[in-house]
Amino acid sequence: MDPKLIAAYADLIIEKGINLQKGKNVLILTGPGTYYFARELSKSAYRKGATFVQVLLDDLDVLASRLAAQEEDQLTFNPAYMKALDYEMCTEGWSYIRIDATEERLDHAELDQTKNQILGKAKRRFHEARSKKLMRSQLAWCVCCAPGPLWAKQVLGPQATIDDLMDVLKPILLLDTKDPGLAWEEKKEMLDRRRTYLNEQGIDSLHFKSGKTDLTIGFTDQARFTGGAETMPDGLQFFANLPTEEIFTTPDRLRADGYVTTTKPVSVLDVKTEEVRLVFKDGKVVDYSAREGKEAMDTFFSIDEGTRRLGEVALVDETSPIAQSNYIFNSILLDENASCHLALGDGYPTALANGALLSTDEQLHEAGCNTSLMHVDFMIGSKDMDIDATTGDGKTFAVMRKGVFVF
Repeated sequence: MDPKLIAAYADLIIEKGINLQKGKNVLILTGPGTYYFARELSKSAYRKGATFVQVLLDDLDVLASRLAAQEEDQLTFNPAYMKALDYEMCTEGWSYIRIDATEERLDHAELDQTKNQILGKAKRRFHEARSKKLMRSQLAWCVCCAPGPLWAKQVLGPQATIDDLMDVLKPILLLDTKDPGLAWEEKKEMLDRRRTYLNEQGIDSLHFKSGKTDLTIGFTDQARFTGGAETMPDGLQFFANLPTEEIFTTPDRLRADGYVTTTKPVSVLDVKTEEVRLVFKDGKVVDYSAREGKEAMDTFFSIDEGTRRLGEVALVDETSPIAQSNYIFNSILLDENASCHLALGDGYPTALANGALLSTDEQLHEAGCNTSLMHVDFMIGSKDMDIDATTGDGKTFAVMRKGVFVF
């Protein structure tokens, strides 16, 4: 790949993704196959004034060996130094970057799903304090991707190269523009206009209708659409996802009725799922099936009560650059930004007008916000999806027709 292009991409993540401020520290999580990009990010961060950059390796093949070798009581162990790192991140305001594990998901031994669920649940509880800070946008964070040879072949075919995949990603990441940073500011302004319009309408519910979906989702009067850039308590803005095409909000955890079917593959607990059908009643999944990955969904729903309720509703236009590419990327970062999606699990307090005042699970539940150790996005959008909104005073208006915003 072109070294200058990769360096420019790294600069974009550091400058726009986490909006790094001089003197701050950065934690980067990567797999072995994308370590090259973690190095570029680290170099960029130091050029931009970082005091310290810590790169952590997450290797699914090593994880498979641990799961195979250990008894269940060993799987809940997490080293104390990681708790100390979490504490320092939260108190000192570190930034966090996660590079999507697109290579590692294609290069590991089979994972024992029962043991992985035990390990994963313990790990999420261990890092719960940091996770809450991230979900509340109290720390700057960014999820990004980096092309690799295995991922290139998965997306584009057996003869594809890493350069071929980067050519596809360039316009999606706006790296084909003269000034990518400015291009993302313009993208943010477009998303701001969409969310502002919806927030001015006083939406009480959204009705999603397609050949595979008929679902109504309700909202509290505190729900606010957000998207584009997130804003920290001190006013600093960052992009939690690059790329991003969505505007999203937090639904009422007790108000979802009907059925919905996923339209793109989703990785659940590191297992591929397809055509997951969810049936909701009073906000809760009461029945489900899947063409592929049913056992992973079984495990997912056993983690906690919150996995059966919605934490996010996101609207994405089918004319987005990712959707227009017509590729399935098998990456939640990209595929969720090609399609409307719903998240099962933890909700975003930042998408509630009173979210900053809600500190306990009880307060969040009273405000309609779901809580869970999990947050997994499921893509539901399609070119035959219509979405209608009903306002608090009973008026109805179109939001999307055939997967495209009408405003």
